[in-house]
Amino acid sequence: MTTSSSPVPRGADSFETPEERLRRVLRTRPADGPLRTLVQQVTDLFRSDAYGEELTRAAAGTQAPVTTGRRIAVVGSRGGAGRTTTAALLARVFAAMRSDTIAAIDAGTGLGTLSLRLGLESAPTVAELIASGPVATVDELAGVMGRAQENLLVAGSGAARLTAPPFAGTRTEDATGLVRTVSRFCPVTVYDCGAGMELPTTVWAVDQAHAALLVTPASVAGIEDALAVTYRWPQPGEPGYVPLLVVVVRVDDRAALDPARQAARLNGAGIPAVHLDYDRHLAAGVELDLALLARRTRLQVSTLASRALHLAIDGGAR
Repeated sequence: MTTSSSPVPRGADSFETPEERLRRVLRTRPADGPLRTLVQQVTDLFRSDAYGEELTRAAAGTQAPVTTGRRIAVVGSRGGAGRTTTAALLARVFAAMRSDTIAAIDAGTGLGTLSLRLGLESAPTVAELIASGPVATVDELAGVMGRAQENLLVAGSGAARLTAPPFAGTRTEDATGLVRTVSRFCPVTVYDCGAGMELPTTVWAVDQAHAALLVTPASVAGIEDALAVTYRWPQPGEPGYVPLLVVVVRVDDRAALDPARQAARLNGAGIPAVHLDYDRHLAAGVELDLALLARRTRLQVSTLASRALHLAIDGGAR
């Protein structure tokens, strides 16, 4: 997986380097190979294909009216669980399904890949946005943030500067004021938090959020993490309560545990949970394209986005 959103240096002859070629191939690789695509097309010839209707129903909740900006924090207790991928997917789905402006903010503590996953080589950090001064309109906001697409704005990671709550050299009230300004112009803002529930930036982001998604791998350790976090999570009516949804992700196609079954177990224990299956396009670790996802994945991420926004709306004003 690419670990930096910095441009890959070109060779002296200006032709593609091996790294550039690999990135180009991976970002255009669909989840379904040619054989599976052919089988699906042949199958559709002989039966009514209800996929379009299912996808429309799954994504309907992403278009829910929002009276004040809703903020969704995507968190996780360990790296490699698919947290950044999930945050990028949410931002892409909301931007695709809504006509208003969506924001995605990297609230991690190092060289994050949210910008890369959204197709940007880099994006201004929260600290840089604060330093640029106040904005009074959505057009001014779009002028200082990174633009992944017409209605999707991005704030990237500040690397070593993100070492204190929420960012070294940045006052907490300034960062909080900025993200609330973003919410004034963007009905949905997605935070990609760092790996670790006790990180100052994660604690800060959850405190600003109307809903939180705990992304965890479909593994024994991942499910134990989910149980440990949810058992300590504030309950409705308690200080600091934010609605929480667990997202069980199959990050490896050879994983021993079935994410759907593990999500069902969590739901049976009273812990709201959904799952995301393995997807070859997402596993490439480069720019993601909703059109290249497997059909099943598109249904799952649309359902996840709808449910996340529902939680954020019903979670109450913050």
